[in-house]
Amino acid sequence: MKIAIFQANTIDHRFDENLKRYDEILSQLETDTQLLVMPEMFSTGFTIDTNDAQTMSGSSLRWMKNKSIERGIAIAGSLFIEEDGKYYNRHFFMFPNGDYEYYDKKHLFCLSKEPELLTSGNSKKIVEYLGWKIALFTCYDLRFPLWCKNSYDGDYGYDISIFVASWPEVRSYAWRSLLAARAIENISYLVGVNRCGIDETGVSYSGDSVILNFKGETLVKVEPKKEEIAYHIIDKQSLIDFRNIFPVGRDWDTI
Repeated sequence: MKIAIFQANTIDHRFDENLKRYDEILSQLETDTQLLVMPEMFSTGFTIDTNDAQTMSGSSLRWMKNKSIERGIAIAGSLFIEEDGKYYNRHFFMFPNGDYEYYDKKHLFCLSKEPELLTSGNSKKIVEYLGWKIALFTCYDLRFPLWCKNSYDGDYGYDISIFVASWPEVRSYAWRSLLAARAIENISYLVGVNRCGIDETGVSYSGDSVILNFKGETLVKVEPKKEEIAYHIIDKQSLIDFRNIFPVGRDWDTI
């Protein structure tokens, strides 16, 4: 499967501007791309301003749907969503036919006001696409290995984990280290896509977006602080072969 990771320089609160600019950038997307991964809250920047929240019929989710259908690809990324009077950091996986599934961020970032406003998700989400089982996670979830833990019951619960993020540069070492740890311990490919640029409060984001293999090795990375798309084709048979040679999943704790 060919994956594109888009390390976007999101402009805070300007979803119309962001989506218009993304249209221009993604017009150059390689035509054989099968999955595009965007950062956390890619249309608004990381925000708890309720004026930024959109409904499930809003322009940002509609943009994901239209882009997926137009390009014939799946798109993953999170949006700030209001539904039934509650607010969510919702990680969508949009299929090429316009159908979607989503994961509501479980771990709301304690050093922000996110826990005061947003509703935490309480269930994991694994989607199936092109024969791959893909687990969806968002930013701060990365620090919680039990939540991200793969499962094994004769087969593995997921083959790829996707982490979309707005992870500040000041903690970039933790971002890079924890991504590798999650890939290694769960014997899965990992896609980590972070925003870049500087937000309205002066916080800098270096991006450091990557695709890692099941050994935690870097397959492709985006240049830090640069808005850019990078690509890699991941191979299912290589994953299966490694799991057969090194069947550590059979020895995982079940608690």
